[in-house]
Amino acid sequence: MAFVTQPLLEQPQPLSADFERPTPTVDPDLELVDRWRDGDAAAFEQLVKRHERRIFGLLMRMLGNRQEAEDAAQDTFLNLHRHGHRFRREARFSTFVYRVAVNAALNRRRSLGRRRSHMDALGLEQSVGEAIPQGPVSPEAATAGNEIRLRVQREILALPKNLRAPVILYDLEGLAYSEIAEVLQVAEGTVKSRIHRGRRVLRERLADLVKRGEGMS
Repeated sequence: MAFVTQPLLEQPQPLSADFERPTPTVDPDLELVDRWRDGDAAAFEQLVKRHERRIFGLLMRMLGNRQEAEDAAQDTFLNLHRHGHRFRREARFSTFVYRVAVNAALNRRRSLGRRRSHMDALGLEQSVGEAIPQGPVSPEAATAGNEIRLRVQREILALPKNLRAPVILYDLEGLAYSEIAEVLQVAEGTVKSRIHRGRRVLRERLADLVKRGEGMS
C-alpha cells in the first residue's frame, strides 16, 4: 500500500533497544543559536526558515486543519523567540523546537474542543487533496490514494493525545526514542510503550485497509 505509512500498520514491534534509532550527535543549529543570543536578529530568521516547513508539517498532522496549523506555527516561533533562553544544549535545538511546537498544538486543541470538528474535517480534506502524488497516475488511483491518506490521518487525529504525538514523532517525523522523550518530557520507556499502543490502536482501526493492501500484494 504505497499511500499508507507502513510502520503504522505493521504488527507492533517488541519494545527492545534493537529498534532504537541513533540520536544525532552534531547540532547544525548551534552557530545560528549563538549568533541569535548575541543579538543577531537575522540568525533567528534563518533558524525559522530552516525549521518552519517541517514544523508546519508536524502541526498539520497534530491538528488536521491548515489554518490552525498556521496559527500554531506562528505561536511556536513567537514562543521560541520569547523563551529561547531556556534552551540548555542538553538536546539538539531542533528537538527543543519540536517541544515548543507540540505544546502549541496541544494548547490549541484544548482551546478548540469539539466546536471546530466540522472545520477540522474540511481542512483535513483540503490538505490531503493538496498532497495527491504528482505524476502519471490515473484519476481513480489518485482518488483512492487521497481517500486512504485522509482515512489514516483521521485515525491519527482520533488517537488519544498521549498516543498521537509519540506516533507522529516516531513514525512520521523520524525522531529517535530519546529525542521524543526530550520533546514530551517523559521517560524513554514511556515513549516506547505509547508508540506500541498507538500502532496497535491504528492497526485495529485500519484493519480493512491492511487486508485490502495484503490482497493487492
